[in-house]
Amino acid sequence: MAVDDLLPAAVALVAALVLALVFVVAGVAKLRRPGATAEDFAELGLPLAGPLAVVVPVVELACAALLVVVPGWGGVASFGLLALFTANLAVVVRSGRVVRCACFGAADRDPVSVRHLVRNAVLAVLALAAATIAEPIWAIDAF
Repeated sequence: MAVDDLLPAAVALVAALVLALVFVVAGVAKLRRPGATAEDFAELGLPLAGPLAVVVPVVELACAALLVVVPGWGGVASFGLLALFTANLAVVVRSGRVVRCACFGAADRDPVSVRHLVRNAVLAVLALAAATIAEPIWAIDAF
């Protein structure tokens, strides 16, 4: 049984586009306030918080572009990025520290919690769905 039989191309394509939108919103929010993003990253315990405040949103925007152009590869890259994010958030939740998420830049001021882990799990499912698309977007026969 092929993956296409389990997950219709239209569903996978919608998953890719929704995840791309999430990454664009998150990346732009971080780039709009790099100083606040760097402070939040430092609070999260990330090394080199200043450079990461620029690199992370650029990677998020690159994943968004991949999800739109070559959704399969974008799904793979996005899943990897989400795995890194989730691992860091899980360490923070487990430590009991009260730290702001910074997931969507200064707009996300809520302390890291299990809710963030659940949200990332849902986004990871979208990434896996997108990863099932084998061809570039212009070759998809989704509808």
